[in-house]
Amino acid sequence: MIDAGRLRQLVLELLAIPSPCGFTDEVIRYIGAALEELDIEYQITRRGTIRARLPGAGKTGMARAIVNHVDSIGAMVKRIRSDGRLEVAPIGYWSSRYAEGVRVTLFSEKRRFRGTLLASMTWGTSRDEGAEDLPIDWDHIELRLDEPVYNEADVKALGIDIGDFVDLDSSPEVLENGFIVGRNIDNKAGAAALLVALEHVVGEKLELPSDIYFLFTVTESIGTGVGSAILPEVSELLTVDFASIPAINKSPFKRITIAASDANGPYDYHLTAHLQQIAQRNDIPHQRKVLGGSHSDAASALAAGHDVRTAVVTYAGDASHSIERTHLHSLINMAKLLVAYMVSEPTFVSDPAVTTVSGFTHQIDSDTLPETAQSSLDAAKVLNRTRGSDK
Repeated sequence: MIDAGRLRQLVLELLAIPSPCGFTDEVIRYIGAALEELDIEYQITRRGTIRARLPGAGKTGMARAIVNHVDSIGAMVKRIRSDGRLEVAPIGYWSSRYAEGVRVTLFSEKRRFRGTLLASMTWGTSRDEGAEDLPIDWDHIELRLDEPVYNEADVKALGIDIGDFVDLDSSPEVLENGFIVGRNIDNKAGAAALLVALEHVVGEKLELPSDIYFLFTVTESIGTGVGSAILPEVSELLTVDFASIPAINKSPFKRITIAASDANGPYDYHLTAHLQQIAQRNDIPHQRKVLGGSHSDAASALAAGHDVRTAVVTYAGDASHSIERTHLHSLINMAKLLVAYMVSEPTFVSDPAVTTVSGFTHQIDSDTLPETAQSSLDAAKVLNRTRGSDK
């Protein structure tokens, strides 16, 4: 049984920790401490990615991995203006449209400062004339510090400099109907679901068929993500993430989504099918989607050259990188899927890095092939010639 109260607590604690990409030490320390409480062994790489491990009973030498990013979008001081306002550059891929009016914390080397991101305009004009004409770009966003600063010298006297990090307030709300609203839910809520799943597996002393690594990455927001953190013995990589799902189905915010593809192309056919079968066997509400505008740690793993099967599961979300929303039931269902996946057999009990036709997989057979024109070779006959080598 997944503890909903504990899951809610973990979401709120993670949202309280500032972690724009490049400023993630404290959230990694938090997760490391949580793993230590569970007596789960882990390592932290130079760049800050956590690689934890639960041993399994399998003796094949293969392992699986689940990856979740804990970095968020944010901003950085780009220029100190002569009027004491700051120009900022975005951290991660997000639009300045979602920045106006956001309360923020600026972290200098020695102090923190409060402020607001605002549109760069002349305020107080009649009926806000000209506000609608401002372009939607970062050149027209400024950071107003809540300090008595009126020129560049005033700002620098506080110890603020170019390159200082700016964190967006999450300001989370957890409603009685289960909705969770705020910034940086992507992907703090996913980390909470994974942690509560680990607590369940460890607490119930569940046996795992294979070793499983748990990766918490810190640069997904800028596209690099998992990088070199995957070890060679890992044959399949499951990514947990946030995705905006249109509310076109009944109760979509209580489900999880098993993604078939994203902006980088399709995920592994067999691992994706395996996850759907797990969800069906365990009565976990789910749907299949093509996430055409999404990028995840799975894509960065492949770009880094890892020969792993990849799949992505997402909890229900809305308004990525803006005022985001998810639902507690979707996070509970995500945790249930992760537990079911951990205790399931790997997609392929033996999945060597390289093989021959005799050991390779099938996606179609003669019964699922279309009929071909008389002038063409019959694909079923061609493929059936290779069936003998499977024996």
